Amino acid sequence: MNRIFLKHQGLVLLLVLFCFKSNGQAAWDLNLLAKINGGPEKSDRFWEAYTNSITYVTVGTPLLVGTVGVLKKDEFVKRQFVGMAGGLALNGFVTVALKYGIARPRPFAAHGDLIYKKTEAGSLSFPSGHTSSAFQWATSCVLAKPKWYVAVPAYMYACGIGYSRMHLGAHYPTDVLGGAVVGTASAFASYYINQWFWSKQDNKLKTKVTLNPSF
Repeated sequence: MNRIFLKHQGLVLLLVLFCFKSNGQAAWDLNLLAKINGGPEKSDRFWEAYTNSITYVTVGTPLLVGTVGVLKKDEFVKRQFVGMAGGLALNGFVTVALKYGIARPRPFAAHGDLIYKKTEAGSLSFPSGHTSSAFQWATSCVLAKPKWYVAVPAYMYACGIGYSRMHLGAHYPTDVLGGAVVGTASAFASYYINQWFWSKQDNKLKTKVTLNPSF
């Protein structure tokens, strides 16, 4: 089921790329952003604070998990920390690579007459780094603890980050959708790589114990 989910994510990302590579800028993408972006307010403190919270959340969560694992000497929790940290690094790498590879201008730069800039942002737009980080975090949390009471607030927070990026004029809807796909896929990839790595380590240890019972 997870493989099917990831395959569909890939198709969504390809569709998003096609939307703005085929004709420059899809009209629905820009029009929807204009509605979400709203009026020409100079700033929006709530959404700025909300959007900036992602750094503390995505960095703080793995650090907290790692600290708990070390203090409790819990090997399972330590392995969860490695998976979360790996997902964060992988997501950052893929997001930056796509940004520079595609080099899509920010909406407030390309359509300054229609989209109002309400926050500081770099020059490149696709995919949304804040959104990819948020969905990587949310998915990592759900993979670590697959319960509805983890999934619902985690993904609600991630969706809020995506909305904030559009409301502040920093990203198109397709940037946010692309970020959600990249972040979720990065979390899954890191999770399975982490599972595979530790499984190999456990098998090596079992082999050593079998060959040398005194080990």
